[in-house]
Amino acid sequence: MAFYFPPSRASGVYRMLALANHLARTGWEVTVVTVTEDFYERITRSGDPSLVDAVDPRVRVERVPLPMSHLETDLRRYGWFRGNYPGLHRRVVRRLTTALWCDQYGPWVPGVLARLLQIHRRHPVDVTLATGNPYSAYQAVWALRRTTGVPYVLDSRDSWTLNLFTGEMAFREGHAALTWERRTFADAELITFVNRPLLEWHQEQYPQDAGRMMVVANGYDASGVSALVPGSTGDVPDPTVDVFLSEEAERAYRTLEPDVEDVEDDEDVEDVEVIGDDEDDDPGEVGASDGLGPVHLGYVGTLTANQPHPAVWEGWRRAKDAGRLPGAVVDLYGHLGFFGVSAAVRTLLPLADATQQVTWHGAVEKADIANAYATLDVLVMIVADSPYVTSGKVFEYMSTGKPVLGLYEPDCAVAEVLDDYPLLVRTRSLDPDDVADAFVDAVALARSVTPEQQARARAHATRFERTRQLEPLERRLREIVDRRAGSRASRLTGRR
Repeated sequence: MAFYFPPSRASGVYRMLALANHLARTGWEVTVVTVTEDFYERITRSGDPSLVDAVDPRVRVERVPLPMSHLETDLRRYGWFRGNYPGLHRRVVRRLTTALWCDQYGPWVPGVLARLLQIHRRHPVDVTLATGNPYSAYQAVWALRRTTGVPYVLDSRDSWTLNLFTGEMAFREGHAALTWERRTFADAELITFVNRPLLEWHQEQYPQDAGRMMVVANGYDASGVSALVPGSTGDVPDPTVDVFLSEEAERAYRTLEPDVEDVEDDEDVEDVEVIGDDEDDDPGEVGASDGLGPVHLGYVGTLTANQPHPAVWEGWRRAKDAGRLPGAVVDLYGHLGFFGVSAAVRTLLPLADATQQVTWHGAVEKADIANAYATLDVLVMIVADSPYVTSGKVFEYMSTGKPVLGLYEPDCAVAEVLDDYPLLVRTRSLDPDDVADAFVDAVALARSVTPEQQARARAHATRFERTRQLEPLERRLREIVDRRAGSRASRLTGRR
């Protein structure tokens, strides 16, 4: 059960895409139940068609429509009730969400349950796995278990009821989300989380379920790493650029859309667009290993308002204005906000000041991400200040073997993953002066790093290859299926 699945470009897609493919390769018959593509076209208005080609052909994909009139932002698509009585419609939807649905995607559940039952009748299902968000997916597999006895696993890649950024409960007492989390956790065979802080918080909240919880971290996809290391081909931005938007990013900005409520996690949204003119440029020549050329620092992924942009860009400005970063430029590749182009995120970036040499290049498909990495000498890791947030991008950053600049607080969850990386430069704090020093140190490292150091860094990163993270989960899934099969066999023997 993966609401977000190719061609969606939402952050959770990559985790479920990798899991579906891994299970298919290890002998499972895999069916993914997801939403119809019109949701991405009409509601999120974002997607990555190249991701569809990454789905293993052995994976069967079942698409179930979501009644989405309550999510529409296009007035022409409003129904009669919402169009004529918007206030009443809003109150009804809020009441249903609070008391019954548990989230705004609740109307999807009846259709999903009906489809699951059809699939089960056609070919008996051994186990289901639902990933959240949306967490109403948990309701569907819970109901299937109550109806058919099919066991289920919950993949909580974010927290349902914990506000990741404040550490407080996300819902007031009595909300349906709290009731359904307790209910679905109690009947789950296994509950997985992306990092240890999230695991420990939930174990404290649900001690009776703690023994059925485990960490399944994100990772990088080995199939794409060969294109991320030195020698990959790609277009190279002009290091002397003095405009704040690339040409294609400018077109995206001209179609700027109002912000949509951020409903996705801050894991690894990897849709980036590299802008260049000369296909014959050699990315190996871009960089500063000779101590003379420009240094390209870059961020690859989705930029959100939750990240500490004011401190980051004030630190960059101080170092730049003081003349401490000669020849250094910043290239940003990816979406501004989770859906479309967010005006709120754009205003946090120093794009309008050409003296700062920060350029946003817009976004492209996952299949072209290697081109963006090939242009960069230092990868900038900007992470929201939270002990519960691990950016999935961190694993891909390490797999390149390039220097990484860590701009996050020491208690951030990403520190547990990144702090042992051999080519890490981490700011002491998010005080702008400390950030400025970190930028300077990162540029110095880029100018002195050797191929041998990069090779050691890539070797260090292999422990985070995605398959290594998924293997323990695959073994637990087999144990669940085998245990259920053994139980059924015992019951049959007893009857005889």
